[in-house]
Amino acid sequence: MNKDPIDPRAARLLVLCARPQPGPEALAEARILLGQGIVWGPLLRRAEEEGVLPLLYWNLREKPGAAPPDVLEQLKLGYLRGLLRNSRLSKQLEPFLREMKASALGAVLTKGPRLAFSVYPDPALRPFWDVDFVVPRPAWPEIAAVLARLGFEEARAGEAAPLPAAAGVDWTYSPYFRKGDLVLEFHFNIFGLHFPVVAERAGLPAPRPMAFHGTEALVFTPEAELSYLCLHAQQHSYERLIWLVDIAELASRRDLDWDKVGAVCTGLKVHAPVFHGLCLANALWPGTVPLGALSRLRPGPSARRALRFFWPAADVVRRRPPYAWPYYMPTLFSLWERRAPGLAVRTVRDILFPPGPWLAGARKRPERSARLYVQYARRIGRPFGLAARRLVRIR
Repeated sequence: MNKDPIDPRAARLLVLCARPQPGPEALAEARILLGQGIVWGPLLRRAEEEGVLPLLYWNLREKPGAAPPDVLEQLKLGYLRGLLRNSRLSKQLEPFLREMKASALGAVLTKGPRLAFSVYPDPALRPFWDVDFVVPRPAWPEIAAVLARLGFEEARAGEAAPLPAAAGVDWTYSPYFRKGDLVLEFHFNIFGLHFPVVAERAGLPAPRPMAFHGTEALVFTPEAELSYLCLHAQQHSYERLIWLVDIAELASRRDLDWDKVGAVCTGLKVHAPVFHGLCLANALWPGTVPLGALSRLRPGPSARRALRFFWPAADVVRRRPPYAWPYYMPTLFSLWERRAPGLAVRTVRDILFPPGPWLAGARKRPERSARLYVQYARRIGRPFGLAARRLVRIR
């Protein structure tokens, strides 16, 4: 994590003001902290990094004296910029959504805009930058044709380098398409797992339509979306507070069916990442998740010990997540739960030794360069190095 340290009182204030409706106890504690004096510069920068600056404004806007006038003005400007950006991007997204509705190609809108317009009381409170879709692999050629017809162009981002279909490693390709300042990212594998998953076979409920501006979008059910949010937050080591707010807001819905959340976890074998995401949300905002729900989702003792080792609740609550663990960590927990040695060997092999053309494209190296072997060594050594540092820190 490359975030500057933040004063513990400021970090606590950020957590208290990160929910759209914090509750009277949280607001009372926030008033006490505000009365003790806050260094606002680092706090505003961290709020921006954590994606909760609009929420900070939302909770301070009608409390005279809670923040100096110039700070409140900065917060207001940040909120308004977010509102304009979200509205503009959503409007630009409408033509693609209309095409998806007409063609029934099964592109599922998820995360940022899906939550901003269905979970938060004000769409400005959930900033988003790119727009994520989960799409069926067989439908991709038709979806790509729609994108070309609408004027989108593919843009490389991070490790999104295409491979021939025969390579069979779909997780290596999450294409980005750009038109103006609207960026769409497409995922082929369910919930970002690094091995093939068929949604129907895993028992995932069918996506359903949701009203979106002047059209509609296909979205996961709340129970499936919540599970995905927990995996996504763990893939990024809970680095941004807004991802945990997403989990807390969706988990707090009265109409959420916890039996269906359990069914998703059972079908995909993702009890560990979903359980830990909910535990961390509950640690940040006690009472967010019913204790009965947590007990039903609880993984085995070995998985729980590993989760606490990698992402201690105390560090996440203090907004000091220790390390950015590899993106494939939820996949490893799912493999652990599956008890399928053959699948585990193939998946770990593909993770640590991805095809040479992909690694060369991702690292901008010639395919036959000796430096590629250095990159392979780094992929193998990085998780072990992080684990050793974590052990030293514990001791």
